[in-house]
Amino acid sequence: MSYKIIIKEFDNNISSYVNQLKEKIKDITFDTNKSVEFTISQQLDTNQLFEYKKTQGVYLFELNLDSYILEEKNRSTCIINFANDWTKKNKNSFYSSTIIKKRLKLREGFDNQWLPLYIGKSKDLYRRIKEHIDLSPEKSTYAMKLKHRKNLEGVEFRFTTLEFDVTNYDFIIPYVERSLREEYYPLVGKQ
Repeated sequence: MSYKIIIKEFDNNISSYVNQLKEKIKDITFDTNKSVEFTISQQLDTNQLFEYKKTQGVYLFELNLDSYILEEKNRSTCIINFANDWTKKNKNSFYSSTIIKKRLKLREGFDNQWLPLYIGKSKDLYRRIKEHIDLSPEKSTYAMKLKHRKNLEGVEFRFTTLEFDVTNYDFIIPYVERSLREEYYPLVGKQ
């Protein structure tokens, strides 16, 4: 059998499964009733937020706009101010996820308390969440590094996870992550 036939057959099978997943993907959502809320401070200990276990999955970080607004009453303006603060570089500029400008435009008129900030995936879900909160600015790994952003001191965030016990992570989970990103439009991260 020719390698082209083998690959084509494999591709057709994957396409069939992707179509099945497309039909059911709308039923996959983050259960925010199971979110873990935390406030950024130098005293924040991520070991107290959750019990570490190695598992794979997808996660959502959200920003509590009501904790960020301070004197600003309009949530849409608050989002723009947050985006400006996020992109400010300090003298110790670090590798970090960036604001997606087209998603920022989609947030005009947004009036919910919780703003979807970042969606990601990992084969070690809770280690990755910890990196987004704690990782040192000197590390070249891209992460939000929330604890090291002085302008976020006192701001409340939450994260929610979807754990997946799948053998074919590299085939399934990137598609789930991308689909959730297209549904939630998080402000920070990948296009």
